Amino acid sequence: MKILFIGETWLGSCARSMKEALSKNSDIELDELSEEFIPKVRSLGLRVLHRLTYPFYRREFNWLVLDKVHKFCPDFLMTYKGNFVQKDLLRELLALGVKTVNVYPDYSPHAYGISHREAVGQYDLVISTKAYHPEIWREVYGYQNRCKFVPQGYDPQLHLFQEAPVEFTYDVVMISTYRREYGRLILDFARALGQTRLKVAIGGHGWNILQDQLPETWHFPGAIQGRGYMSLLRSGKICIAPLTRHVVIDGKSQPGDVDTTRTYELAAGHCFFIHQRTDFARELYEPVGVPFFDDGEELAAQVLRYLDLPHERSRIAEAAHKRAVPLYSTDARASAIKSILYAELISPAVDGSRS
Repeated sequence: MKILFIGETWLGSCARSMKEALSKNSDIELDELSEEFIPKVRSLGLRVLHRLTYPFYRREFNWLVLDKVHKFCPDFLMTYKGNFVQKDLLRELLALGVKTVNVYPDYSPHAYGISHREAVGQYDLVISTKAYHPEIWREVYGYQNRCKFVPQGYDPQLHLFQEAPVEFTYDVVMISTYRREYGRLILDFARALGQTRLKVAIGGHGWNILQDQLPETWHFPGAIQGRGYMSLLRSGKICIAPLTRHVVIDGKSQPGDVDTTRTYELAAGHCFFIHQRTDFARELYEPVGVPFFDDGEELAAQVLRYLDLPHERSRIAEAAHKRAVPLYSTDARASAIKSILYAELISPAVDGSRS
């Protein structure tokens, strides 16, 4: 099986982790092309220049993909979300007879603009990390292509630790890019703590917008990637795993997250964590004692309770680790994806050619 993989390549990205997991399979020959084709810029001048040059970058990217396809002759072109892959390229690949697969990691393909929305419907197969996507793929999103489910996972090279942490810098740690839902959660959490002073670290892009409204003793280290991600998480006695459980897109309510990569990474890293409550997350971890919360007030109550129970935290973290390892690894997810590719796209073609 030959796969041309397109995705982000920075250390810690889910795309890179999946690509490396797939490449471990001896029956997969993999080539890659980075999706980070255009540099991300912040200054106004460069953003204006970016907007002017974007169509030229896209044409160059399409040419590079098609050149790779002609030289490598893949059975599949696989993207991880496919931010930079649009329907014109996918139609060219269809004309060339190349099967296209999207490993889709987000709660809604409608949340990232019309071009992305249209492109997702052009793939031969979408393998979503959301358990509810296959059931609502046509009714809610309006797609006619196939959708299968394989959950997210932890990267053994980055997130797996066999030993529990023994020293802690913080009482509570959370790492996540700022979202309004997360902002409301953390503000409510801080208010519910009242006068209780805790050592708290919140990593991720965008949290500077709330710093003035939160205790001045809290630490905001900004974006944390690669190996620093687990180092910070393991420095906390308690980790928080938040979710965006409900979203509104074009004025209509759609399902949000029922899990995230944190759901698996925290367990693999031997971290004690409190997870936002969903039925899916409870099926994963409630049997081993992982605590859950719905809102900031319940989160504060859980944090204050478990800070006084270090042995219970250790027991639950160990049980969650055993639950996740190796079952929830990206290696296991890659094997599941490979099986789906054979069942959905290879076997039918072979059977059809024999009939």
